[in-house]
Amino acid sequence: TTLIPLVLILMTITGAVYPAIDLTAGERERGTLESLMAAPVPRLSLLGAKYIAVVSVALLTAGANLLAMTITLVATGLGQVLFGQAGLPPWIMFQVFALLILFAGFFSAVLLAVTSFARSFKEAQAYLIPLMLLSLAPALISVVPGVEFDALLAVTPLVNIVLLARDLFEGGV
Repeated sequence: TTLIPLVLILMTITGAVYPAIDLTAGERERGTLESLMAAPVPRLSLLGAKYIAVVSVALLTAGANLLAMTITLVATGLGQVLFGQAGLPPWIMFQVFALLILFAGFFSAVLLAVTSFARSFKEAQAYLIPLMLLSLAPALISVVPGVEFDALLAVTPLVNIVLLARDLFEGGV
């Protein structure tokens, strides 16, 4: 159960990467960003629309992965092995999805901020590789045995969501 939140976080990140790149560096590379900026629309509205688009794709990816993971756990009987005879309680999946909403909102903003500095699609990908590696380190803390969800880890981005989801699955929040 400690790997499930980590996989969900990684899949949510993966779902948000390409829309963020395309809406920033991709538009700059195609030459459509200039015409978009010249449109009679407030710039903050454009940024908000791009953010909502990236968050929406990230949430669709998170929801699809959570649904597929739930179906797999129920269909194979693995849910009873991991969670006991009662199996996987349905409310836990809603709580984990709520955590993924928070994570998708946070990480989509970070992705848009980082990719907005890139001039091309390849450059944006090069910027995101270190970010992805940096985000893996805190997420892997949840896999280390004996790590407790305390006050310091509760305010640490990414670690807090993975540890809280882990504790939700283990039933000890």
